[in-house]
Amino acid sequence: MQLKQTTVLFIFLLFSSTVFSQEGKNDMLFEQAGYHFPYQLTRPAKDWKLPKKLVEISGLSYVDKHRIACVQDEKGSIYVFNVKKEEVETKIDFGNHGDYEGIEIVGNDAWVLKSNGTLYQVKDYLKDKNTVVKKYKTGLSAKNNAEGLAYDAIDRSLLIACKGYPFVNEEDEKNAKSFKAIYRFDLKSGELDTKPFLLIKLDSIKQYKHYNVMTLLGIELLAFFDTSEGDVSFQPSAIAIQPFTGNLYILASVGKSLAVFSKQGKMLSLVRLNSKIHAQPEGICFSPDGTLYIANEGKDGKGIILKFEQNR
Repeated sequence: MQLKQTTVLFIFLLFSSTVFSQEGKNDMLFEQAGYHFPYQLTRPAKDWKLPKKLVEISGLSYVDKHRIACVQDEKGSIYVFNVKKEEVETKIDFGNHGDYEGIEIVGNDAWVLKSNGTLYQVKDYLKDKNTVVKKYKTGLSAKNNAEGLAYDAIDRSLLIACKGYPFVNEEDEKNAKSFKAIYRFDLKSGELDTKPFLLIKLDSIKQYKHYNVMTLLGIELLAFFDTSEGDVSFQPSAIAIQPFTGNLYILASVGKSLAVFSKQGKMLSLVRLNSKIHAQPEGICFSPDGTLYIANEGKDGKGIILKFEQNR
């Protein structure tokens, strides 16, 4: 066991140092012909340092011009952060301690995702009365390690991004390390479509990142030692839908990149994130006018929300 742990640590350090040597720029790894990525992720228009209670911010959702709803890893609470006052103006408790990873505001309700795949519907979350919470078991599990949540207004559904094992069933075990998956939860039926809405091919991600042989070997070994986490080249930590295009923006804290896919599943771009700006990117959302917000955990300090405006 000790040898295994030592080997994993060695490979992790090898992988980390290789990635670090490639950073320093927010560069375009891939861009589909005819598509132009509309944000400059090295130049936030504004940033907000978060209070200590949100040092482990893990998800965010746009509320209105001055407010963003947030969750953090450990507590079953929704924090409404006022960007004008630069403070948490409201805290809504809805559950016990746990690993909460995503939040989406749908009408008057807040939907919160736990890493084991459970969804919490917090009804009329901003009203000053007893919180009404409904839980949904989606069929995803801790092995899937659900981390990202996005609302699709056209299909009236929630999209769930899985950081870990990509399939609901284990019948495709041999292919598991080759993919990461996005699932669709229908709000009308209250059920998850067990067929992936989108499968991300990790070989394509690695191809565009131009890893060297040693790094590729390290990635394979890590996937072998931890099958639930699998390939570490791109592990989704958040997902959002761009309001004008309908494109999916998938953030990866592990792998330090942002991928854009069309709703038809075509990859449009892959951007490497500068670790000096995006220390641990865990949350992403859009305002109705297309402004992009990315939240970073406070790796060695305070959590932060960054604002990015579209290129003009």
